Amino acid sequence: MREVSIGEGFGRVNLIGEHLDYNGGHVLPLQIKNKIICEIIKNENNNFISIDSDKYNDSLMVKKLERRNDWTDFIIGSCLFFEKRFSISVNNISIYIKSSLPLGIGLSSSAAITVSTLKSLSNYFHKNMTDEELINLAFEVENDFVGVGGGVMDQFVSVLGNHNEALFLNTLNKNYELIPIFPDYEFLIIDSNTQRILSDSEFNKKKELCLTAAKKMKIQNLCTKSKINENDIKLLSIDELNVCKHVIEENLRVVEAAKYLRKNKAKEFGKLMTESHVSLSQYYGVSTDNLNKLVDLSNSFGALGSKLTGAGFGGAIVTLVKKELVEELKKYILAGYPDAKFI
Repeated sequence: MREVSIGEGFGRVNLIGEHLDYNGGHVLPLQIKNKIICEIIKNENNNFISIDSDKYNDSLMVKKLERRNDWTDFIIGSCLFFEKRFSISVNNISIYIKSSLPLGIGLSSSAAITVSTLKSLSNYFHKNMTDEELINLAFEVENDFVGVGGGVMDQFVSVLGNHNEALFLNTLNKNYELIPIFPDYEFLIIDSNTQRILSDSEFNKKKELCLTAAKKMKIQNLCTKSKINENDIKLLSIDELNVCKHVIEENLRVVEAAKYLRKNKAKEFGKLMTESHVSLSQYYGVSTDNLNKLVDLSNSFGALGSKLTGAGFGGAIVTLVKKELVEELKKYILAGYPDAKFI
C-alpha cells in the first residue's frame, strides 16, 4: 500500500471585525470543526500532478504550475510556492481533497484548502515548517498567486485557533490571545444559500478604497486612527469616507467585544455583532438583502446579535443564541427563509 501524507485545514467564523485584517486592525475569529483534508500519494504513472476532490466529479491533470482561475488555484499555488520555498520539484503526486467545509460562503474555505495542502506537502516531502512559516506561506499563495487581497486572519486562525476559544488577533503586530467562548450560548452559522466567489467580487475594490484613503490621510493603516476628523472629511470621497467609518469604528468594536468575551457578557457582545452588521451593510456596502433578512429574522426571534461573516457579497451570517433555543431558532428561520442551511 502506498504511503498517504495527510494535512488538514479548518474553516472559521469571524465573530466580529470584518475587513480589518488588511487595515492593520483587530479581529476575533473562531475556528470551526468543518475542515478540508488533503491527502497526497505518489503517482506512479506519469510526471503530472493529479487533483481530485469529493466536491467535484472531474479529475485534473496538471502539467504546469500556473493559474487556471478556478478552485484548483489554491492547490496549484501551494505546490508552486512550496517548490520555491524548499527548492524542490513537486511532481509525480496525486492530490485528493476531502471537505466538510462549505465552499464560497465566507467560512474561509480558501485558507483551509491552502493550509491543508501545504501541510500535506510538508509531510510528503519531509520538510518542517513552523506555524509562522506555514501561515505566511499560505498567505502568500492567496495574495500573490490566486490574487485575493485579504489579510492574514484566515490562515492564522486555521493554524493556531481551536473550537472552544476565539482568537483575538492584532493583525498589525501578530500578537494574539485565545479567549474562551460563552459556555451557555452558541454561535450558530446560517448559510443564505447564495454563494460568492471572493476573487470575482468587489473585495479588491473595497481594499483599494481603504488604501487610497489611508494615503490621503498620510497614515499606513486605517486602524491607526480612532476617529475621523473634519480635515479627513474634506480629503476623502464619499466612498472612501464610508469605508473609513466602518473600519475605524469596527476596530473599536472588536476591542470592546474581546473585553465582553473575557467577562462572559454575552448580551453586550451580541449588541456589538448587530452594530457590526449594520455598519457592513450601510457603510462598507458588502451585505445583501438575503443576509439582512437572516439577521433580522434571527434577532426578531430573540438572538442576542447577528451579523454577516466573512467578506460579504452573499454567504453566511453568524448569530449568538442560547444553546437551548438553537433548534427553535432553526425552525423559525426556515419558516421565514426556507433556503437557509445551518452549519
